[in-house]
Amino acid sequence: MPDILGKDGHEIENFYNRISQPLPDRQYVLDLKQVNFIRPYGVIALVIAGRNLSKTSGRKVIVQNISMQVYQYLERMNLFDVGSDWLQPTGILKERWNRTSHTYNLLELTIINQSKDIETVVSRSDNIFERWLQRSYLHDLLNVLIELCANVHEHSGDCYGCVLIQKVTSQGQAIVRLAVGDIGCGVRGSLFGSKKYNALEDSLDYLLKAMNGQTSRLTGRGGLGLRQVERIAGASSGCLWLRSENSAIFSRGTGTIQGIRNLAYVPGTQVAVELRSPLDIK
Repeated sequence: MPDILGKDGHEIENFYNRISQPLPDRQYVLDLKQVNFIRPYGVIALVIAGRNLSKTSGRKVIVQNISMQVYQYLERMNLFDVGSDWLQPTGILKERWNRTSHTYNLLELTIINQSKDIETVVSRSDNIFERWLQRSYLHDLLNVLIELCANVHEHSGDCYGCVLIQKVTSQGQAIVRLAVGDIGCGVRGSLFGSKKYNALEDSLDYLLKAMNGQTSRLTGRGGLGLRQVERIAGASSGCLWLRSENSAIFSRGTGTIQGIRNLAYVPGTQVAVELRSPLDIK
């Protein structure tokens, strides 16, 4: 494990390599002794690992050697409540995190199962981040959130897709990190059910089609679209990492999208978005 889990999409691939081929009837252990901090995409990776490993093995995944700082963060992010069917941490916090809808820094890990979940997440995020972000940046954040959560709810086929958001401040900026993940049908599966398409093109081809806006023409889907998500991230000097099955794309808004093939196979779609905004503390 790295010292910062989820630092970026490329780094998390080493973690996915280790959990991509689980075996049945095994007890799996995730050892976090080297982890000093976890970002939202790392929390999503823990959820994905827990679900995949426990689904195959039939047992909960043990999470051990968690530092108190990391344990408190994961508790604050609601990981062990949301992931209680898949993850079993060792050690128990003496004090549970007292969550409040008025917290000003993060949206805890939240399952997207119904349309009302999206409405709740958007409303809560609006309340959280309007303290920190100029209205135009907040509007962009909420649009990105709606698009990514709608994709999980409407197209993944996964009832346990999750979203979370974290904010940090640095040099007069608010850095907002948003992560979404599911283990559903993936981008390719959501676009075409026909096997002839699946046989002709790999998962990266479908990611690139989605980023080029071709999917709306092929499927009739509306919405903001992944291309616009990428533009919003780039315009704020942020970045986008979009992963599905065994491929990914990465963009820093320079107009060039980097496509990556031959990753470890992980079902579904996982997304990390970073947005940057001048601080606007109210």
